[in-house]
Amino acid sequence: MEHVNSPERQRHRGERDTAVRRGGRARSGALGSEFWTDRTVAWYERANAESDYATRVLEAVGPALDDCRDALEVGAGFGALTLPLSRRLRSVTALEPAPAMARALRATAAATGLGNLAVIEAAWGEVPLRPYDLVLCAHVGGLLDGGSPFLHAVGSVARRVVVLVRDLPARSDDDKFFYRELYPTLLGRPYEHGCRADDTVASLERLGIRPAVTAIEYSSDQPFSDFEEACDFWMTYMGLEGEKPRAFLRGFLDERLERRGGQLVAPFRKRAAVITWRPGA
Repeated sequence: MEHVNSPERQRHRGERDTAVRRGGRARSGALGSEFWTDRTVAWYERANAESDYATRVLEAVGPALDDCRDALEVGAGFGALTLPLSRRLRSVTALEPAPAMARALRATAAATGLGNLAVIEAAWGEVPLRPYDLVLCAHVGGLLDGGSPFLHAVGSVARRVVVLVRDLPARSDDDKFFYRELYPTLLGRPYEHGCRADDTVASLERLGIRPAVTAIEYSSDQPFSDFEEACDFWMTYMGLEGEKPRAFLRGFLDERLERRGGQLVAPFRKRAAVITWRPGA
């Protein structure tokens, strides 16, 4: 397979890789506007519909959630955590800068009758925010990186508890969407996953914050209706174009995707750290 490695293609793939490393949640600036479309959001919604992600996160938060009446989620996406929180709390505000994500979240809230959910289409720092009992931020690269100003400021917006969720290193037998195999073959380089919870925790400790850290594991299987849709997914996320990589993917995925109830599924288990603390405690 001939690698597609022109400088321009490398630049675009580097931007895509950033989104992949951040768990598909890099939504600030031009990348968010370009990458998140109704279709890419729908892929994540379908995976989330079959995932136990929200259950595992909220279990890790535990009794601290019982003390909260309202919440703010920063970088809420399509609502993987926002929607379950809205069913438990009096009111929830979602801060989400990507139009396609915000649009999907509003649509689901309207369809399910969640009138207590407000969606603000903006990024952290772009609009004034009042205090909330709970402030949550999950898998938003940049904001959760070590040294981020967000980590210093978020406690001033939370009355009772702050919850951050960030990826833990994958187990040796986990291969997210087969990237360890596909990157060398199609992109000519190894796949590197740079989103680390220990970086976030170390930054908080330098600020004098000693958070509780709970490791969770959850399903992140990705379903597809057929092989062509699956190929579209990998072509999009790896920044590929042309028939050669698509032809390779057809054969590759035919051997690796599981057939379940009329769907094709890319199986994947993910690990994350749920990082919590009470401001001022």
